[in-house]
Amino acid sequence: MKRWQKVLTGVIVATTAAAGALWFTGNLFADPLPQGRPAPDFTLPDQDGKQHRLSAYRGKTVVLAFYPADMTPGCTLEARSLRDTMPEFQQMGVQVFGISVQDVGSKREFCDKEGLNYPLLADVGGKVAKQYGVLMPAGLAQRVTFIIDPSGQIAQVITDVNVQQHGEQVLALLKQQPTVQSSANWQAKIGQPIPDFRLPRADNGKMESVYGDRKQKATVIMFIATRCPVSNAYNERMRTIAQEYMAKGVRFVGINSNVTEPTQEVAEHAKQNRFPFPVLKDEGNKIADRFNAQFTPEIFVVDAKGVLRYHGRIDDSQNPANITSHDLRDTLDALLAGKNPPRAETKAFGCTIKRVR
Repeated sequence: MKRWQKVLTGVIVATTAAAGALWFTGNLFADPLPQGRPAPDFTLPDQDGKQHRLSAYRGKTVVLAFYPADMTPGCTLEARSLRDTMPEFQQMGVQVFGISVQDVGSKREFCDKEGLNYPLLADVGGKVAKQYGVLMPAGLAQRVTFIIDPSGQIAQVITDVNVQQHGEQVLALLKQQPTVQSSANWQAKIGQPIPDFRLPRADNGKMESVYGDRKQKATVIMFIATRCPVSNAYNERMRTIAQEYMAKGVRFVGINSNVTEPTQEVAEHAKQNRFPFPVLKDEGNKIADRFNAQFTPEIFVVDAKGVLRYHGRIDDSQNPANITSHDLRDTLDALLAGKNPPRAETKAFGCTIKRVR
């Protein structure tokens, strides 16, 4: 059985356990992607075979800890350090992944042996390591950790990994990052990333991510109602605008947070109005509270990076004949053209959201 050990800076040695023979040496350091670059997207299986796509974690801070090999001395120390500090990462709402080129079976054995409490991703063939500039000529990943901010940008690159205290090392850097926000207490703010969240669909009860597959150019989140006359006056406009801009790569999601409107009623309302977007049920108005949404309809627009760019009304008149400002359309046209919205906030109006007491 071969073992890989990082014994000198820039030198990797493979030895045979039985004979202790030197198998390969050389200067193998790669050229990691720098801070400020978009993090390349990827999908890899973890130790249980579950697939993880990086872009599915947009809105959260992600730590990608590349390491050479499972169950080797330095990598074991690093994994233990991350394991022992995992409660703090979880409290901060940070997702941690370890990545190396060994397969799923090796990852499972490593996790079972060390009681690891975070996913280890199997980058067999080193494709992802190569994307990040850390694949060495020997075919192993260099020991480098990337901190990815909620917008999907590389915020920090750690090349001087302290294997014995890597958890504390990463946490210290995270506490300096202004974009790190806890998934347990986030509040929507213009110019800040919105973490992904999931709610049940009113029509079938299945959990739906607000960002879906994350291939969209923007996401429109609409708080709507079944019984509110103001919200209902916008049903046709919401359907028309959604159909027009969905064809241009924009995702639309309706959210019903009214305690007075049961899920079955919400599903039937969406069907009757032929909404082309999913309508989700926010039991207990928890998501409405995160957004501090007060009215139906009330609109929030998130850009392709997950950053909130607009909050307010669809337009300035319940009566279509009296519209003078097409605020939602103007916002989407600007974002699709790579520009800032004309106005980041407008005053929403309608019926108040009926919250639990």
